[in-house]
Amino acid sequence: MAVATVGLLAVTGLAAGCGGGSDGNAAAKPLPAVETFQAGACRDAASGLVDTLRIARRGNDKPDGIKMVATDLIDPQEKLYDQIPAAGELAPDLEKITTAIGFLRLRVDTSTYEPRLLTEVTTTTEALVNRCTSSH
Repeated sequence: MAVATVGLLAVTGLAAGCGGGSDGNAAAKPLPAVETFQAGACRDAASGLVDTLRIARRGNDKPDGIKMVATDLIDPQEKLYDQIPAAGELAPDLEKITTAIGFLRLRVDTSTYEPRLLTEVTTTTEALVNRCTSSH
């Protein structure tokens, strides 16, 4: 009986540690304020980047949840896409983000979504946010 109890506790602890990914990520790393972005193209893209991160971090791999995420990403995707021509050296990064969002939305629409697509949106956005908010 003691072995069964220990085994159950171990499985329960493992399940608790592996759950929800996105919620834990959002809590671990607060969203930056727009004012913390470097002046210029970074500041211009800040609201779209922060919105993208906020939406992606609340990600939900359940069919209805990911559909809502995909829909909510339309506005920040359009904002960021419109800024590419004037973004200078940030243009390739903005293209990566808007393309990642596009693939996610397409795959949600065609019922071929995979969780790595949301991860790609999050990681590409976080990379540019980190670049734009670093003190260098």
